[in-house]
Amino acid sequence: MSYKKKLLLGLAVELVVLEGEHEGNYLTRIEEVGERILTVGALFNNGEMVGLREGTKVKLKFWDEAAVYSFEGKIMQKIAVPIPMLVLELPDSVDKVQRRNFVRVPASYPVSFRSVTKEGLSDFHKGTMLDLSGGGLRFLTKEPVENKSLLYVFLTLPKGDLQTPVRVCRSEKIEDSKHYRVSVEFHDISERERDQIIHCVFDIQRSMRKKGLV
Repeated sequence: MSYKKKLLLGLAVELVVLEGEHEGNYLTRIEEVGERILTVGALFNNGEMVGLREGTKVKLKFWDEAAVYSFEGKIMQKIAVPIPMLVLELPDSVDKVQRRNFVRVPASYPVSFRSVTKEGLSDFHKGTMLDLSGGGLRFLTKEPVENKSLLYVFLTLPKGDLQTPVRVCRSEKIEDSKHYRVSVEFHDISERERDQIIHCVFDIQRSMRKKGLV
């Protein structure tokens, strides 16, 4: 279980419910790590707790700078106090997918985002895109954003809108300014959506070459 050292208290994770009426992707965090079990916060949707049953099949995903990790299991137990939590069994090994390196280009498409909190998603906040790549983006915002937190970003690109979860790699307050510079990586993005972004990046590169900028 060499992966276990990556499971830190408070780490943001994604829990995918694989069956039932609440099937879908939810963002939560690690509350406790045992020898053979992992406890995560209960799931919320629009501020209301998702009522999952014990035995429900789920898939847990977590990540670092190098790779995305995941494993499937089921909810072994539900805990109500001191806070609502879900208990999962830890496997002997997890699936690992290496991250790829992507070309980053200057871009200024509209971007907005919602922060993931214990109560669900926050209100919408606006940002100003600085650059874009197949792996993530940077943007400016007046809203404080925590490092390692999870967001849902909404992008307006030339070939269509896109919304996807992202992990904050770095958030820094700009000196003598009310803005924060935020770098994020796409998380659990589909290949179709990533291709849409990469095509957008290629179009920007072609335009820059025509202008002699690269």
